[in-house]
Amino acid sequence: MTGSRSARTTAALAALLVLALPACSAAEAGTGVTRAAAPSTPAEQPAPVEPAVISTDPPLDSVDVAPVTPLHVNAGHGTLTAVTVTDQDGVPLPGALDAGSATWTASAELAYGATYSVAATAVAADGSPTQVGGTIATVRPRTLTLASVFPSADTGTVGVGQPISVTFDEDVTDRAAVERRLHVTTTPPVAGAWSWLSDRTVHYRPEQYWPAHTHVAVDVDVYGVDVGAGVRGQRSEHVEFDVGAKKVAVVDATERVLRLFVDDQLVKEMPTSLGKSASPTPTGTYVVMQQSRDYTMRSASYGVPLDAPGGYETPVEYASRLSNSGIFVHAAPWSVGDQGRRNVSHGCLNVSTANAGWFYDNFGRGDVVEVANAGPRLEVWDGFGDWNTDWASWQAGSALAAG
Repeated sequence: MTGSRSARTTAALAALLVLALPACSAAEAGTGVTRAAAPSTPAEQPAPVEPAVISTDPPLDSVDVAPVTPLHVNAGHGTLTAVTVTDQDGVPLPGALDAGSATWTASAELAYGATYSVAATAVAADGSPTQVGGTIATVRPRTLTLASVFPSADTGTVGVGQPISVTFDEDVTDRAAVERRLHVTTTPPVAGAWSWLSDRTVHYRPEQYWPAHTHVAVDVDVYGVDVGAGVRGQRSEHVEFDVGAKKVAVVDATERVLRLFVDDQLVKEMPTSLGKSASPTPTGTYVVMQQSRDYTMRSASYGVPLDAPGGYETPVEYASRLSNSGIFVHAAPWSVGDQGRRNVSHGCLNVSTANAGWFYDNFGRGDVVEVANAGPRLEVWDGFGDWNTDWASWQAGSALAAG
């Protein structure tokens, strides 16, 4: 009885063990070994496509933007399909996409005091679109008008002594900002430097006279530039001119002979009479500023009224101006007897009518007259007296000079 109960118990336990095996297990044929079936793997999902992102430089809703700031519209994770930029009058701003349609760049400068509306569309890799819109407003400043660049485009060929002069009609308080935008390019290359003569005037010259036949290009890129005190450049200028042959006239006030050299060869000598002791001709290097076939010399130009002792008004021929203060080479037939012998003028270089005519016809703007052993030194600001400053001092007049 006992043995029979034990057998039944053993059989029941065996049946329970079989039932406890996983339902997905199976015995390998002929071995009696069971192995679990491999679990199933879910299908891989594609990575999501990033939407296109549009940005602008400067950012949308920017205000007081400098008008020379390049305007760009950029697409990230996609390509631009449409870009429209218009001013407040609805006039489109021209521009173009790059080869990959990732960036649109304006091809024109912005205007002062304008608001530009920007609308752009880009698509992602799956074709889904992104759109943005907004405005960009430029600064409304006081403006700095470029009054003059000399030599100008219509000046023609100038002499080897001609400095470049840039003059503004407002004071420049940030000279460095302006000077960084002044560029001179020469053929052949000639090193030079800018030097400020005042808050409104800056000149450029090489260390020595220009080499003969140099071609000079001047770029005054001050449009949109903040030059200080709420003033910005109103426009930019590009000027080109040519330097002619080297023409230099030399005179010693104690010898009173004006010797004229062309390309370092003596071509003519002229007896002259310089300033008398009461009105000596300044010593220094002059540059011919302008010429008049007929001109009236007036003592009032240097502070002596016509009705005062020593006052005068005298018509002359062939007047070549050398300074703002009234130094000329001109015809003085009344002093021919003194020319080469005594200095009797009010400061000018008196020569005969024939010699004045020759000088007038053969020397001109930018040509050089060097006066030695005469009166006090010619001031750098008197006409184009730039060459009366040594090179180190000239360079120190740059707003970008070290130290």
